[in-house]
Amino acid sequence: MSRIAVLPDLLINKIAAGEVIERPASVVRELIDNAIDAGASEINVQVLHGGKKLIRVSDNGYGMSRDDAAMCFERHATSKISSEDDLFDISTLGFRGEALPAIASVSKVTLTTSASHDDVGVKVEIGADQKRDISDAPPAGGTDVEIRDLFYNTPARRKFLKTNPTELSHIIGTVVNKAFAHPEIAFTLVHNKNIVLNAAPASDRKERFSQLYGNEMADGFVEIRKDSKAVKVTGFISTPDYTRASRSHQTIFVNKRPVKNTTINHAVYHACREVLSKDRHPAYFVFLEVDPAVVDVNVHPAKGEVKFERPDDIHRFVGAAVYEALNPGVEIDVSPPSSVKGSGYSGYSGHKPKEQDIPVVSDSVPSALNESQTDFFSSGMAQDVSTFFHIRDSFIAKVTDDGIELIDQHAAHERILYEKFLKKVEVESAPLFLPLRIELPVRDYQLIIRHKEMLQGFGIDIDDFGSNNIIIRALPQELGKADMKGLIMDISAGILEESTSGIRSDRNDETFLKSIAARIACHKSVRGSEPLNNHELSQMMADLDRTEEPDKCPHGRPTRVTITINDLYKMFKRK
Repeated sequence: MSRIAVLPDLLINKIAAGEVIERPASVVRELIDNAIDAGASEINVQVLHGGKKLIRVSDNGYGMSRDDAAMCFERHATSKISSEDDLFDISTLGFRGEALPAIASVSKVTLTTSASHDDVGVKVEIGADQKRDISDAPPAGGTDVEIRDLFYNTPARRKFLKTNPTELSHIIGTVVNKAFAHPEIAFTLVHNKNIVLNAAPASDRKERFSQLYGNEMADGFVEIRKDSKAVKVTGFISTPDYTRASRSHQTIFVNKRPVKNTTINHAVYHACREVLSKDRHPAYFVFLEVDPAVVDVNVHPAKGEVKFERPDDIHRFVGAAVYEALNPGVEIDVSPPSSVKGSGYSGYSGHKPKEQDIPVVSDSVPSALNESQTDFFSSGMAQDVSTFFHIRDSFIAKVTDDGIELIDQHAAHERILYEKFLKKVEVESAPLFLPLRIELPVRDYQLIIRHKEMLQGFGIDIDDFGSNNIIIRALPQELGKADMKGLIMDISAGILEESTSGIRSDRNDETFLKSIAARIACHKSVRGSEPLNNHELSQMMADLDRTEEPDKCPHGRPTRVTITINDLYKMFKRK
């Protein structure tokens, strides 16, 4: 008896769904791609309960005939490629013909559509028994697709979905990315009958940036623009004053497709390295347009990654574009300008770091003390154990009975504040004389409003001001001079990261609260550019000694390193 058998179509489609449909946002992405490819100028997305109960995507594109509406649910049925050569010249978003049959295998689907010249539309319904019911319908003026009860027949997949707010956040991210890539299209997103996003057609991406992320955030970015005959790079990169503590708000688009790509990501970081602190990250939105023939978009089931034919050339061109954006007046020639196959570009990689960026102290051993620093030792022992000397405003050298203790003042302060916020001790919330209004991107706004009770537990009193704005009415004294907008956006990024990883994002989950407390402490803790006087340093060291884990910050980095007398004797070959 043969042990090998051809799988039934339904099982094949469910396997495809496992590769293509990860969560409700994946369905939204596939349906929006189809609407864009159909020439839509308006796309409306409606979801219920984070997309688990209902996803409905309507567009005013050119629609389908009766025959095409029935055929679109067959596996590998598509109008977008017809030959092998087309695989290497893909200019549309949805091209595999897997999405609709895969979605239909794990949900209940109703599709209503009509071509522009048809007087009668068509409705296709696929229910729990996978039976198709095709009937006439009023002309739709486009296509309307309803997806109900996602993963109803695959409970093992459904149980891995996150909470409704988390799944909604992923949907928001998907719609925002699509809207950013296509500013000429109007997008609407409604969740549980509440409008989450309403973006009218924009004249360009700069206007769409303000629509999606707010004027305040847009003002913290500079525009990227560089092109040749074969490649064009546009987008936005945060200024050195608007860097983030996490990798949130980093998006790459290749031919209007949001993707992940290490080549472009590395090029951005490399171009920013002269103005980027070690523990900070740029926010960026990079749009790359290249000949479809030199990029492979078929390397990932969900089309989330791409490969370039000549990645080194793309790296140089993107790096040059970002460097020019951050250094107005600088123009880097990537020869030849008409081709991505240029060579010899070294522009932004040829600059030496500024003197003040060169560390004086390594991770474990101090450099030689300069003449302005008083002798540490007399007869081999420290005399004044309360004396500190700053080393380049980043580290502190403390003379002790046993030798020298080197303290990273930022890491030390971070540990102190982390435990204060986590234990909610010595943290007093005070009303602000003038409440602080902050405009947020739509996804950050939704996450913060849903977790405002958790933030109140940390002494941050927030109210919903509407239209993606929040009002901060009270803060702990420790956050009085913090960059509150940056902090709030980093908190929202942390909420999304932790909830996506499976951690309960509520005020009773210890792991979640530790993560948020660490982000709050990191924002307010003393930076290298804020030297402290001896009294403040003494107080900080006393507070550090009282913490549960004084030797490391919440992220695991050391707060202090001790070099003993014996270590010094060995360094100078005295023993």
